[in-house]
Amino acid sequence: MSNGVYQRSIGMAVEILGGNDAVAKYLGVSTEDILSWIEGKTEPAMAFFQRIVDLIEESTVKAARTATVVRSRRDEGR
Repeated sequence: MSNGVYQRSIGMAVEILGGNDAVAKYLGVSTEDILSWIEGKTEPAMAFFQRIVDLIEESTVKAARTATVVRSRRDEGR
């Protein structure tokens, strides 16, 4: 798998959780590990990458549900 995929995914996790430290805590790794993955120096173990993917999926589904509720409420007000 391309480093770019890891880097983009970890970057998304950083956005979702609010920082490198938060992702490190979520995964139970060091902040240095997160920085190394973001910089493409090393790759996360597949178990960590899967947790990141799960986090992104959960966040995306939650955002989609929220958007649906907002649209529904907006449409009811018309």
